[in-house]
Amino acid sequence: MTDRAQSHGMPDDDPAGEEDVTLRLGRHAIQLLQAARDAGEPKLIAQAEAMAMAVGFVLASRIQDGMPETD
Repeated sequence: MTDRAQSHGMPDDDPAGEEDVTLRLGRHAIQLLQAARDAGEPKLIAQAEAMAMAVGFVLASRIQDGMPETD
């Protein structure tokens, strides 16, 4: 597995940086899917949906203990 701290210059003890990356990744996936749907190109939509599902899987795998924290 790739060491994220080495690859991206992010120290392991920087949860704020990790949270920022997570938010940006999710937003990017949503924007790409919206743009594909706006274009109306079926192949592009299918690719964007597949990428969004992959991003969702990655984000879900980052949740501690399998459940998000609630206030």
